[in-house]
Amino acid sequence: MAIRLNADDFWEFSLALYCREAVASACLSLQDRRGADVNLILAICWLARSGYTANDAAIEAGLAATGPWSDAILRPLRAVRRRLGTEFPDVAANDRQSIKHGLLSVELEAERVSQQKIVGALAEHMDGLSTEPARGLAAIGLELYLARLVAEPDAQDRADLEAVLAAL
Repeated sequence: MAIRLNADDFWEFSLALYCREAVASACLSLQDRRGADVNLILAICWLARSGYTANDAAIEAGLAATGPWSDAILRPLRAVRRRLGTEFPDVAANDRQSIKHGLLSVELEAERVSQQKIVGALAEHMDGLSTEPARGLAAIGLELYLARLVAEPDAQDRADLEAVLAAL
């Protein structure tokens, strides 16, 4: 059964959740250490806040919808932006900073497109609305996603998930 999801609502939710320092750090840790898609992590939390659990089919659909975009656009943009912070000492610091700021703006727009792709893919895979607390619903989806990323989650993985869940 398809439900109606709004990409603009997801974007606003993501901005509010991600701006919490512990959430941003946890998401970036999972992204850098495990290759996690931060937008999918945020989508799982957004769905939970809306009363839905991201099941295996939803997670697979979200990854399939955004994978090519992430591989071709998001990851290369992120890599270039990050390199500007540590490389090219022969370029003036203020020039590097200006370019990084411009790249970050483009990267954020690309993130928004990624979220639109995820929302479009998720709607077909939601089970019935739940009255369970958002934290519990999100924990189910995040555990399913983590299991796709790593066979044996470590203490840092658990701490990262807990940091995200604590913000819900």
